[in-house]
Amino acid sequence: MKLGRNLYKTLVASNVSEQNATSITDALENVMTTALASKTDLSEARNELKAEITGVRTELKAEIAGVRDELKAEIAGVRTELKADIAGVRDELKAEIAGVRHDLHELRLDMTKLEANMTTFRTEIRADMSEIRHTMEVNGERHSKELAKQENKLTLRFGTMLVGGLSLLFAALKYL
Repeated sequence: MKLGRNLYKTLVASNVSEQNATSITDALENVMTTALASKTDLSEARNELKAEITGVRTELKAEIAGVRDELKAEIAGVRTELKADIAGVRDELKAEIAGVRHDLHELRLDMTKLEANMTTFRTEIRADMSEIRHTMEVNGERHSKELAKQENKLTLRFGTMLVGGLSLLFAALKYL
């Protein structure tokens, strides 16, 4: 080794005995060859490190791909569940809407019947009032007070029925 020879010459020139200079250079060469890394050692270590990094990179890519596949599967499962839930809610809403439509139809029928009953009742009241007027004319004043009371009662009854009918009509219109 060139460094060892130069060191030996320097030590001998410095009045170190040849035996001590040889021991020092031998010890230095031993340390340099056993304890210090050579360029070849560093190159091998670098290659081993690159290989290990490549292995870790491959393992990480495989794990990431696995996690990605698991996430995709979970997302697909959640998507399927959501679609099923949405379809269920849609069917429930359709059934509810159909029920409301049926109820509205029934309400319309009831309103039509109520209108017919009100028309009949109005006709009956007019006939009764006409009869009362006729009776009043016939019986005179004596019965006029009594007939006026009955007319008021009928008017109140008609007003009550009219208010009830209008309430039903407005309630029905509210749902339309």
